[in-house]
Amino acid sequence: MKHLFTEKYIRGLGNDRKARLEIYDSFCPYLGCRISENGLKTYFVRKKYLGRNIRVTIGKTDEVSLEFARKKAFSLLEKIQNGVNPNEEKYELSNEITLGGFYEEYMERHVIAKTSKRNIDNSKGLYRRYLAQWKNKRLSELNMRTIEMHFNSIKRDHGIFAANQTLTMLRHMYNKAIQWGWEGRNPTTGIKKFRVEPRDRFLAPDEIQRLFSALEEEPDLVYKTFFYALLFTGQRRGNVLAMRWEDVDFKTGIWYIARTKNGTSLRVPLVEQLIIKLKELKLQSGGNPWVFPRPLNPDEHLKEPRKVWDRIKKRARLLNLRMHDLRRTVASYECMNGENLSVVSKTLNHKTLAATQVYARVDTSAVSRALQKTVNIFEQIANQKEAF
Repeated sequence: MKHLFTEKYIRGLGNDRKARLEIYDSFCPYLGCRISENGLKTYFVRKKYLGRNIRVTIGKTDEVSLEFARKKAFSLLEKIQNGVNPNEEKYELSNEITLGGFYEEYMERHVIAKTSKRNIDNSKGLYRRYLAQWKNKRLSELNMRTIEMHFNSIKRDHGIFAANQTLTMLRHMYNKAIQWGWEGRNPTTGIKKFRVEPRDRFLAPDEIQRLFSALEEEPDLVYKTFFYALLFTGQRRGNVLAMRWEDVDFKTGIWYIARTKNGTSLRVPLVEQLIIKLKELKLQSGGNPWVFPRPLNPDEHLKEPRKVWDRIKKRARLLNLRMHDLRRTVASYECMNGENLSVVSKTLNHKTLAATQVYARVDTSAVSRALQKTVNIFEQIANQKEAF
């Protein structure tokens, strides 16, 4: 199937279907867009090479532009016509390549082509803040001592998290350089990350009261429901942000997540309180497929509701609270409520009981009971009733 690709046309693809689909651009031969069962859209080139079809991935449609995809497609087609298989090709990187020069290569070939927009933005920020000072240094010039001293200074001035992320990125850049043909040694080998103490922050009863009050004062129903969904499901922020109405079954009280951080699907029980709030939100959705659409661009879901979260925290006087702490609060109160660790693990979709994991994804009754009891406790606390 062929169609003239436009950005608007690509955005609309697959919104009304769940089957896998491949469509080709009538302007650029062999450039295709693949839509997976869960709606993920990816640009690729398909062409015969030595008598067999090969497919070369270009990138996700929400991370690379159509213009970039077409330019990349023509470049890949030229390589194939010249007898080069891009999937097997290894660039012969010069031993004199600079860190700045390799950064551009690393971003184009790996980060932009194969990772999420969030990771793209994070990689750009890390390089700009902590690595760009070495952009004119040759890869072979950087040594373990220089990197370790810089690593320590980042920790001192910007914190452990920034230092560890920078080291991880630099180490991965060198590993990719070696994989792609640079003949050298990774100078980050042997440098250990700083130990990070696990965060154990969760909401105390009086803090739950303040948070509920602050949420009830939130005028925007989309944001208000989103934060309730975080607290009432215990799921990861990224999955809640990308929730679609087609994956919410009000009859069974189940929200289906096609792919989680663990790489698996998940059926999440919805407690009664959240079902009521979601039904109220759906009345004003206007047919939008996203449960939590962006205010200024309803074709996309919410990305990073940090500004709204900050004002809710300010109203609740909980300035040190992170969104992920809501997930931790659910787990903590389930434990305090007497639920065993197996049920808590299922609630959070942690892979700890591998032998029974397949059954855990199907049987949601225990998780449903645990979540309902926990959310009831939250409401009792918020209403200043005796919860324990």
